[in-house]
Amino acid sequence: MEPVREKIRSTLPSLEEEQIETLVTKLTDIGVTNLEVCTFLTAADLDGILSLIQSRRLINAFSSASQSTLVVSGAPNEDLVGTQTVTPSVTPSVTPTVTPQKFQIPWQKFPDTLMDALKEKKRPPPKHRRHMIRIIMEDMMATDTRPGSSKLKQVAQQLVERYPDSFLDKCGINVVGQGFASLVMQMENRVENVRRQYAFSTSHEGRPKKKCRSSDRYGCTQWQPESLNDFNSQEDKKKMLQDAFKENLLPQSDIKRLMSETYCAQRITLNSEENVIKVMEEWHYIFNTTHLLDHTEKLMGFPVQTKLLDQIQEKGKIITEFLGSKGITGVPTDPLKLLQGLVKYLAEEQKVLLINEEEALAELPSTPCIIVMDEGRYKISVDEVTVNIVGCPLVAVSYMFSQYYVLNIKYPKGAALTLEFIQRCLLGINPERGTKAEKGGKQYNVPPKLLRFLSVVSSSPSVHPSTYLGTSAMGFETSVASQLASHLASQFASPPDPVGP
Repeated sequence: MEPVREKIRSTLPSLEEEQIETLVTKLTDIGVTNLEVCTFLTAADLDGILSLIQSRRLINAFSSASQSTLVVSGAPNEDLVGTQTVTPSVTPSVTPTVTPQKFQIPWQKFPDTLMDALKEKKRPPPKHRRHMIRIIMEDMMATDTRPGSSKLKQVAQQLVERYPDSFLDKCGINVVGQGFASLVMQMENRVENVRRQYAFSTSHEGRPKKKCRSSDRYGCTQWQPESLNDFNSQEDKKKMLQDAFKENLLPQSDIKRLMSETYCAQRITLNSEENVIKVMEEWHYIFNTTHLLDHTEKLMGFPVQTKLLDQIQEKGKIITEFLGSKGITGVPTDPLKLLQGLVKYLAEEQKVLLINEEEALAELPSTPCIIVMDEGRYKISVDEVTVNIVGCPLVAVSYMFSQYYVLNIKYPKGAALTLEFIQRCLLGINPERGTKAEKGGKQYNVPPKLLRFLSVVSSSPSVHPSTYLGTSAMGFETSVASQLASHLASQFASPPDPVGP
């Protein structure tokens, strides 16, 4: 499909790369395999992705390319052109259609321990598997910084065909997959992570201004201050925070004040598409729970964790009863259990938002997620980097959700509806236009399935939770509130250092 992709780029250069990938996926779904097949397309096939004029231009370009290929492939050999005649015994040569060169997996670069495991038909340890993915993607992206899904699938197929036993997906002793899909996902995550690392390295004064996407400002009230009149003062305070982190020089009250006063400078760093490691190097305290949630409150205009607790108390039973009516029973109003129920009803992928520690060893999504540990502890990860550990389910969900806004990350396709439900129903973020979800397929301001769900919750009368949650549920809510207060108090008193990569 690479020739198709290149023809789209050359014909419609104004299309963003994600629009191109959406279009290629659509073409693949309806049976397109090469440029020649594209001649059978109609404008209706591209409706919802391209405008009518764009569709006609592209279809015309496909037709021209196909005719050109036919002329070239049917032309006689150059040696025969000059004679003007062809003897009956000579068969005209045919020039084959040029196909993209197959990516060669750099087996020679893999560690000996990894190759030994593969040859012995053993599953490589997760760290060796991640190392293998990094080596493959480093080679691939040296010549193609935007490898398409077709190229990644080709590589995954090579790996699975050569060492089928080593890449099986297992749950305990049960085989749950051949390994193809999980390899593709790991490579896609690596591409996303590497691309996020192409960040600006200049100072704030020399740093190019980022073009704001609508999804970045979506739901934010203080996305980027217009100017920094006290630039030098902000830089001085930033240096004070960096020194304080290294030497433990300042009391927590001073750190909290300085973090608040340098909000503008923090937004410049965050809005310049720095990757997580770079952000942590510039702003050591920003992933601390207290400061991350303080930053989110200023960014969005309200405290996410407080509002989430209030709305779970108010709407938790309504939501669980609705899920129960759809066959999803046994869902309490615990924030993480509620999250699982929402994911299940909306037919999305739980592992995009919530995974256990064992699964996290094999692979992590590049987008924010919660890693469930033992003894009621939760790691928070983004860009495959663990940035914090928290001890309260409500704080874990609040922290994870906040990162999508603080770090300008779009909702991933595998969990976009769940995150939008939290956004609209529980946090009341309802912009009139736009979406924070990745583009793909037909775009809606509010997806129909989500709209029906929101309507059910919104139509139920709002009453105090004590009237419908019952004693045990109210006890749980009180416990959550107590956990939250205790957790934030401990964070403020002695915030843990952000966990490194």
